[in-house]
Amino acid sequence: MGGRTNTWGRSCFRHGPLDFKPASRQGYGDDWPLDYDELAPYYDKVERLVGIAGQADRYPNMPDGIYAGPPHPWRCTERDLKAACDRIGVPVLSERTAALSAPHDGRPKCHYCSGCGRGCPVGARFSTLDAIIPKLQGRPNFTLRTHAVAREVLVDDRGHARGVSFIDARTRKDEEVHARAVVLAASTVETGRLLLNSRSRQHPQGLANSSGRVGHHLMDTIKSGPMVGILPSWRNRPRVNDDGAGGSHATIPRFNYDRSHGYHGGYFILIGTGFGRSATATSGIPGYGASLKEEIHSRFGSTLSLRGYGESLSRYDNRFEIDPDRTDAYGIPQVRFTCGHGDNERRMMEDMYGWMERILRACGAEILPYQKRLEPLGDATHECGTARMGLDAKTSVLNRWGQAHDVPNLFVTDASGFVTSPGTHGITTWIMALAWRASEYLAEGLRTGDIG
Repeated sequence: MGGRTNTWGRSCFRHGPLDFKPASRQGYGDDWPLDYDELAPYYDKVERLVGIAGQADRYPNMPDGIYAGPPHPWRCTERDLKAACDRIGVPVLSERTAALSAPHDGRPKCHYCSGCGRGCPVGARFSTLDAIIPKLQGRPNFTLRTHAVAREVLVDDRGHARGVSFIDARTRKDEEVHARAVVLAASTVETGRLLLNSRSRQHPQGLANSSGRVGHHLMDTIKSGPMVGILPSWRNRPRVNDDGAGGSHATIPRFNYDRSHGYHGGYFILIGTGFGRSATATSGIPGYGASLKEEIHSRFGSTLSLRGYGESLSRYDNRFEIDPDRTDAYGIPQVRFTCGHGDNERRMMEDMYGWMERILRACGAEILPYQKRLEPLGDATHECGTARMGLDAKTSVLNRWGQAHDVPNLFVTDASGFVTSPGTHGITTWIMALAWRASEYLAEGLRTGDIG
């Protein structure tokens, strides 16, 4: 239980007005069927639930939020980076992260063991397993059914959702659960697979797919390869415990709003410094014996790594579909992918590497050999967009509430509904804010009888 919040990166910046309206305000792509002001109250609710360490920075298109505590203090290496970036006009902000810097909602603050990517033994780092499931357990209207492998969404004679068919992973028996409404939040690929596998007389192309868009417009945050530099001033520095709250305490936000750059969208740059426990910083060092050991000792803690994360444009041809020849271990048809980077992403990559090199040189770093590349789509695990929201049922799957155009009692509350994938931080809290908004709409519809 807990999904990706068991291992997520915990960055919790809000997306701003430009991110919701790229077509009308930035001249490319498609606008979302809602705007930032409509979602802001739900960002408030999510941030109060999650508990964010951060501060108000008044940064363009990155609205300030509600913080449970101050940002985590910067390492000395991050302060050095900030000074160098100031000299070349590159902004550096404190991370807004879902690792507590002060006690919140019965959870303690982070004690800096730096193991956030492997789970948190005290619950200082937010996950649904630690912070939400315990609040639900014991409630009469909540049942947690584990080891349940969803096969398809079931429909009635009207084509409305009536429940879900699933396989018990332990007994391998087919079972069903019935409901007035069905909500899918299985992550983009699994939600799309469920919809495409839910074929029926009423929905021959798959559920909620009269537009033919389910599985199309697949996006993921594009991710450059790393660029690493060694700072002579950091060599042989005194060893200290600067593990921190897992990952960096500072970040370089998107900063290309006011300059010409030859591509659409933007990106942020992720920072890596400090005395980590990984051995990767020493890979490729030449030498043997005593000289090799001396170089490893000298270099430890002296590296600065940078990696760009940017916008992937929505393209119809980037897609997945049901594979007619392959099934999973439970006999459920799998999906196959047809996707890749386009010219816009490659032009953005060139800009990423140009600025990363400029930043490292401003720091006085010796830049290690590197290859310009973009990681394959899926590497950033921010996949989204394959059941997109929209006002027109002919070109979208969901309406502005995450409700299927074709099936009024079916909702999708993961990133499948994304219209764009902006090059700014904070995918998870964006999903949660949209899900909270959809849940309130669904609850009111069930109460009034307009849904179900």
